[in-house]
Amino acid sequence: MRLHAIPAHLPFLDCLAAGVLRSIPGDAPERLSRVTILLPTRRSARALRVAFLRAAHGRALLLPRMRALAGLSTEDADELALPVLLDLPPAVDPLRRQAVLAGYIARLPKDRGGPATPEQAWSLAGALATLLDEIALEETDLDLLAGSPPEALNDAWLERLEKLVPDTHAAHWQITLRFVRGVMAQWQDWLAREGLLDIGMRRAQALRAQTRAWQQDPPRDPVIAAGIGVGGTIPAAEELLRVVATELPQGCVVLHGLDAGSLEPRMWEAIHDAPTHPFCGQHRLLQRLGARQEDVKRWHGCPADEAVPLAVPERRPALLGMALRPAAGLPAWQSRRPSEWRPALEGLSQLTAPDAQAEAVAIALTLREALEDPKARAALVTPDRDLARRVSAELARHGVTADDSAGEPLGETPAGAFLRLLARLAATELAPVPLLAVLKHPLCAGGWDRPRWAAAVRRLELAALRGARPGPGLEGLRAAARAGLAREAEAAALAEVMALLGVLETALGGFTGLPEGVTRPPRDLLAAHLAAAEALAATALVAGGLRLYAGEEGEALAAHLAALDPAMEAMPPVAAAAWPALFDAAMAGAAAPSLRATRGREHGAHPRVEILGLLEARLLTFDRVVLGALDETVWPLATDPGPWMSRPMRKDFGLPEPEARIGRVCADFLLAACSAPVAVLSRAARRGGAPTVPARWLTRIETFLQGQDGLALDQGPAMGWAGQLDRTDRPEPCGRPAPRPRPDQRPARISVTQVETLIADPYAFYARHVLRLRALDPLDADAGALDYGNLVHAAMAGFVRRLSGRPWPGADAARARWAEAAREALEQAAPRPGLAAFWTPRLDRIGGFAVEQEAAMRQGEGPVPSLVELRGELPLRLDGREVVLTAYADRIDVTPQGLRLLDYKTGEPPTGEAVRDGRKPQLTLEAAIAAAGGFEGVAPADAAALVYWKLSGGPVPGEEKRAVEGAPLVRQLADDARSALLGLVGDFLLGDRAFVARPHPKRAPAGSDYDHLSRLAEWAGAEDARGPA
Repeated sequence: MRLHAIPAHLPFLDCLAAGVLRSIPGDAPERLSRVTILLPTRRSARALRVAFLRAAHGRALLLPRMRALAGLSTEDADELALPVLLDLPPAVDPLRRQAVLAGYIARLPKDRGGPATPEQAWSLAGALATLLDEIALEETDLDLLAGSPPEALNDAWLERLEKLVPDTHAAHWQITLRFVRGVMAQWQDWLAREGLLDIGMRRAQALRAQTRAWQQDPPRDPVIAAGIGVGGTIPAAEELLRVVATELPQGCVVLHGLDAGSLEPRMWEAIHDAPTHPFCGQHRLLQRLGARQEDVKRWHGCPADEAVPLAVPERRPALLGMALRPAAGLPAWQSRRPSEWRPALEGLSQLTAPDAQAEAVAIALTLREALEDPKARAALVTPDRDLARRVSAELARHGVTADDSAGEPLGETPAGAFLRLLARLAATELAPVPLLAVLKHPLCAGGWDRPRWAAAVRRLELAALRGARPGPGLEGLRAAARAGLAREAEAAALAEVMALLGVLETALGGFTGLPEGVTRPPRDLLAAHLAAAEALAATALVAGGLRLYAGEEGEALAAHLAALDPAMEAMPPVAAAAWPALFDAAMAGAAAPSLRATRGREHGAHPRVEILGLLEARLLTFDRVVLGALDETVWPLATDPGPWMSRPMRKDFGLPEPEARIGRVCADFLLAACSAPVAVLSRAARRGGAPTVPARWLTRIETFLQGQDGLALDQGPAMGWAGQLDRTDRPEPCGRPAPRPRPDQRPARISVTQVETLIADPYAFYARHVLRLRALDPLDADAGALDYGNLVHAAMAGFVRRLSGRPWPGADAARARWAEAAREALEQAAPRPGLAAFWTPRLDRIGGFAVEQEAAMRQGEGPVPSLVELRGELPLRLDGREVVLTAYADRIDVTPQGLRLLDYKTGEPPTGEAVRDGRKPQLTLEAAIAAAGGFEGVAPADAAALVYWKLSGGPVPGEEKRAVEGAPLVRQLADDARSALLGLVGDFLLGDRAFVARPHPKRAPAGSDYDHLSRLAEWAGAEDARGPA
């Protein structure tokens, strides 16, 4: 039996290449090309080619055949491209399989554990597909696997399921088992009709067929299975390795990291029953091969070869192995030998960051620092794709482009994200947030030039999408756009927005026109979805498909969608609201080539920096390696038997325990930590906002070292570097802002509603009227007081116009006129139906109050002229210069006693005291304008009353509050307000006084749209710290 091993501290591929070259006679170099080397991954095959070139010292070589072998580890790998496999039926497409299984699962009644939604059925189908693959790959009856048709295999598995004693399992597991048996039978019938094999079954049968082919006709040239079975492998692969090691004339198996001779016999045997041990899988492999510990020989390429420097401390694997011993081996920890273990710590350090982002910053700096050596190679090895993306982004900050070997999730590429956003849009009746996410996406142009499209989208956003949500669908958007762009000056903008909505309607077609509760076949929805996406992605010059599927990521997306289209035919009809989640589920798991090296960069990925997953890192060596995200549930993932079988059921069926995966990941951890002279073990104290627990292996290492007279892993310098990277000089808080614009920059008009702002917070007035900054309403905001207030004002204006100057028509007629005015106001506001239903009763209650008030006034005083929404102006002259005071009065009643100025408030109106002492000068300034004849259609006259109507529409629908009564008093207050305003105008608008932020904090409002611009929190806190001057 030809079994070899390369210790973990040696570079595996370099040793392998050196040994192979040593076995080839110098006078027959062509014999090297006849060697076949089987490896676990394609990446390791590429790395071995480079290792051969290093070992040959640059001379020309005819390289061996190097193939990545599928099924030799339970993770995905490439198919074995050997002729015998051509006779096997093709494997079913993974997406088609998942869709067919999801269709079966969707039929399970909900009261029996069936899925509540289509995406749940899709997810359960993925778990069931994994289980079916595992059943096939873990089949131990190799004769049955090789000599039986798929139907016989399926029957054997169904019989085994029958033997799982139902009485020993809970009732829901009994239901699940019956359902699984039914699905397996239906699935096998479907495969037989289509002439296909299940994926796992084909891989297992491919391995078994190759094994038998080599048994019947052993190749005469060398066959080397190298680095196979790290952490264990499947039975069919074990048999192939046995044939390579024992029956092929020049076959051998080279294991990675296994140094069986370093373990005492009792410890070696204890590993067999410890599935979480890193070498449990290889121990079980040797046992099934019929090999003993002493049968494993050191690979002949390992001895002190000058081409293979011993850069990693030789005792590092022993240190890690000691820390990772199973429970039976822990008594060895009591032996204190710090002098023996101290050299093993050379080059091994720990990095503990406060959170995932800080960890990424520190890792990026660690990798970047390694590149200071022009020959050094560095890598991050982690199963956490989020950390991989963060580190990739941080490396770009240092001018280093490093791609994640796992690629980019297809749904997160620009085109994939566009499709997912479009799916959400269809299910939300064109709600503002998903609508803008689609319309503003860089791929969206609707057949227009992109600048024109972006400008029209911006107009639509400002006119219809900010503030309260418009009515549903395109009609709601059109109504909101007409209301927002109603002024004549905006006719061109309105036409452009309407054209945009027309393009949107044409592009979406029937994709958004599904009535609620109506279902459609998912394949039809996918076709409508993609048609809409291609129509929206088009520009004036380029077809949408060319833009959507451009580049490497576009090719991957097109291939995925091409496979998804026929697969969706097997899914039952779904409602439109369920399509976004189903589409997201169908996109999950698919990956595109990593984009950082291919999009808009002058150079590709850095040749000496890699970001790898656990499988991709196998057999590779570096000068510096970082093992990232060493936290529980990441290294390793939490063990989960899945939704279809419990742990006892898996054991009774003959499937491996879930803990076997921990052993495989533990092997990856140990070998990765020994893959470079400098290894950094990194983790974060918090991840995703939640505290983390260090990976069990890290805890074991720390505990073991602590028992060796307090040895510990060094805390590397990376966190210190990260802390200094973004550290600024000691910040000096800014002072209270006091801008002093030039006279020509100061406004020549001021509204009565802005006078209070000028008094309380001149800086806010400056930002609004000098800088001309206006806060945008939030997108899809809950309708607030402003929206309700505008509606009430519009309804009151329409009602008063119907009564002004006419005899009182009677209560019933007045109520009818209120109803007309309220209906018109609602139509103009075009709120969404739910909001209209909420506001209508409140308007009805306000109508009752308004009718009562109007009846009392008009029956007592006769046909009183009432003017609403009046514009007024009052020139204020000072030193030969002029500023115009403007106003927009809600209502002015022309009564025999004088003018009555009335202001509507849906909230709490100002108190009479605030009006009289000048803190709320709006109505007193309107009185000054009226006295000067500044309102259109109102003759100069003194006001006799300043009144507020509180119109809440609540239990007390309305309330009249007379702030000031009596013409002499109103006249005096108006004169005082005008004089005070002249002082403000002289100082701020015609003078050079600075617009100081909040000079009177007690008079300033609680919050302002401009507080962030004035950096209020910064200077206010500094002033508080300094205390009073």
